[in-house]
Amino acid sequence: MNKKFIISTLMLVSMAGSAFANGMVFDPTAYSAPKEVPTVNKTTTTNTTAQLQANKSITTNIQKQSNLAQDALSEQSTNFNNALFELDSAQVNLRNELLEYKSKYQEIDTQYKLIKEQRKVLGNQVKSVEKRIKDIEKSKSQIRKTMI
Repeated sequence: MNKKFIISTLMLVSMAGSAFANGMVFDPTAYSAPKEVPTVNKTTTTNTTAQLQANKSITTNIQKQSNLAQDALSEQSTNFNNALFELDSAQVNLRNELLEYKSKYQEIDTQYKLIKEQRKVLGNQVKSVEKRIKDIEKSKSQIRKTMI
């Protein structure tokens, strides 16, 4: 009972804390930073031009990085396409090999069935000949008995 009460209390506190936070951590509007009043002089114009140039260089760097990322993605997609093509060709090769093995198996199976059937027929013939030989032996022995 105490464990359930403690667990439910902890869950309630964690949910209430996140509900009452109301985005304070993520909302910078609650924070008021000291504001500087810009002074107009020669250094600020050079600072702003320097900042503009820095911003341009940053944007060009970002564009270069995005181009590199797109190139990497296109290279990955071509690599994936090549890998898929290789897997497809390997699968086709394996299916062809399977068909060859199946045809060989069928051929050997038909030969086996034919040989098995021939063996059965020859076995029956051997048994019939042996039976005839025994019959002849019996008749010979009966004839000998009648002669004596």
